[in-house]
Amino acid sequence: MTAPDHIDHTPGRAVVARLRGVHKSYGPVRVLDLPELDLYAGQVVGVVGENGAGKSTLMGTLSGSVRRDGGQIEIGGTELTPGSTEAAAALGIAMVSQEFPLVGQLSVAENLLLGRRPRGSRRRFLLDRAGTRREAAEMLGEIGLAAGAIPVGRQVRTLPVPTRQMIEIAKAWGRRPKLLILDEPTSSLGPVEGAHVLRLARELAARGGTVLFIGHRLDEVREVSDRVLVLRNGRLVADLEPDQASEERLIREMVGGEVAHSRPKEEPTGTEVLLSLRGLTADGLGPVDLDLRAGEIVGVAGLMGSGRSRLIHTVAGAQSATGGTMTIAGSAYRPHGPGDGAAAGIAMIPEDRKEQSLVVFAPIRANVTVPILRRISTRGLLGPRRERAEAERITASVNVRMRSVEQPIGALSGGNQQRAIFGRAFATEPRLLLLDEPTRGVDVGAKAEIYELIDRAAERGMAVLVASSELEELLWICHRIAVLNHGRLATVIDRAEATKERIMTAAAGSAPVVPMAEDTSQDVPEDGEAR
Repeated sequence: MTAPDHIDHTPGRAVVARLRGVHKSYGPVRVLDLPELDLYAGQVVGVVGENGAGKSTLMGTLSGSVRRDGGQIEIGGTELTPGSTEAAAALGIAMVSQEFPLVGQLSVAENLLLGRRPRGSRRRFLLDRAGTRREAAEMLGEIGLAAGAIPVGRQVRTLPVPTRQMIEIAKAWGRRPKLLILDEPTSSLGPVEGAHVLRLARELAARGGTVLFIGHRLDEVREVSDRVLVLRNGRLVADLEPDQASEERLIREMVGGEVAHSRPKEEPTGTEVLLSLRGLTADGLGPVDLDLRAGEIVGVAGLMGSGRSRLIHTVAGAQSATGGTMTIAGSAYRPHGPGDGAAAGIAMIPEDRKEQSLVVFAPIRANVTVPILRRISTRGLLGPRRERAEAERITASVNVRMRSVEQPIGALSGGNQQRAIFGRAFATEPRLLLLDEPTRGVDVGAKAEIYELIDRAAERGMAVLVASSELEELLWICHRIAVLNHGRLATVIDRAEATKERIMTAAAGSAPVVPMAEDTSQDVPEDGEAR
């Protein structure tokens, strides 16, 4: 890995960013209020808080995407022009957003060098394609990716979410930043890839740079940070040294009290096999053998590229099967698209909610009622009163916090958006619930509520198949965990015997061994690939 150019500061002492009286309001609500905050060179500064705590507003204010209402920000002694991304970039600020602001129709190389020519290029007007690809490959290599790991000529829209995340990181890293803002940089990555990003953050700090690391995975924040800031309701409520930042302390500061989690209290009582896969194959998947019972929560673990998402999408009908058989409640199931999956009683919640689940500018009402429009219509006509009433019932059933079902769903926090998606799925009364990274980009409190919703689905008799890159999540909610290695099943572990070490050993091993235990066999495809 090649770190950004050395920054001439004494690590941990020079002030890189100085904020005084910075505040921002939307209408009557003050979403950010920081009387005083200094960020020092040579530090990784963790930032935690619930959704709506002010993290995104702080990052947007520093990166120039949000115009502050008042106060002063100095970067290296120079005042930052409010609301100017160009001024922020010129002062050495780079941000990796969890929203992936990449241009899907352009190639990886074109995205990495968007807005500038390759270094040393003599072409003034025409695109230097060879130079662009060459420098893009170098940028990917600088963050430790092997040559060819990400094809620089591929359109970004064809790539999975984890790959897009690494492209965003390479793009920011290539700007040689003094202040690097990482907004949930590991939320879509597996454990090994996430650890790689943490090493990059530490490397930049070791060279005298400053990293703001926003995260919901508290163990990662504590591991990588020299200092942890806790925001609540737009205010800085705690500024902690690493030895003070226990998980219990962070949660208490974030929510103003204790958060009670839940997990399945007992083994599933259902005996009916709802989903049965035999010799299932698809592009990059299989053969797969798996039985999933009513009321059972089965997790799918593995490194990035192990195939977690491929299995979810193939069962849902979003990716075509090439061989083998699937049955649902004993009946043959051969989907030709997601519509067939829905007709068979399957509800899927995909990884990227904004790209795959929501029309963000449409009202909550329209987003949550779309799969049941036929059911709630009369002779093909749907009255606004009936639709509004159904939307209010759905959102209330999953505790969506909102002003009205008429407000755009994109205005909700990530946790509330995800709860709305769960409510929509439950409204179809599915037999099988498929979840791909169900808590990506939500805070600790919202995670606890989503775990409750997953438990509720199992208690209702649904079979739940959940793919997640967070091992703690799978250990917490699942009855069994299937571990995948390069698209093949390494092992299936009962909850009572599952540990992080055992899962990671199986996920990183060289030769998967498929156990022939009763209804525990399973292969899996590429996580994040089928889209």
